Amino acid sequence: MAPEKRPRERSLHLDRRAHLIAGESTGGDDDLLSTIQLAAMLGVSTQWVEIGRSKNFGPRFVRIGPKRIRYRRADVLAWLKSRTHQSTSQYSKRAEVA
Repeated sequence: MAPEKRPRERSLHLDRRAHLIAGESTGGDDDLLSTIQLAAMLGVSTQWVEIGRSKNFGPRFVRIGPKRIRYRRADVLAWLKSRTHQSTSQYSKRAEVA
């Protein structure tokens, strides 16, 4: 019988910069960011943010209306901090546990 495969956590290109982005953020924790503002903050495209939202690998979001999505700054910073690692081996261990 083949060993059971565990799903690996995705490694995103912004993982290497997560701690820098979190440290540069200014504003209140309850500030609401639009998709465009979040993409600019992370240095990614708005399409990347939208795909992440639909595939459940981005920060938590708030649906204000049918076409109004916002991201609470505190949720974005918490998501970034959860993606911060000291080394690749630390990241690999976390991916194995998941």
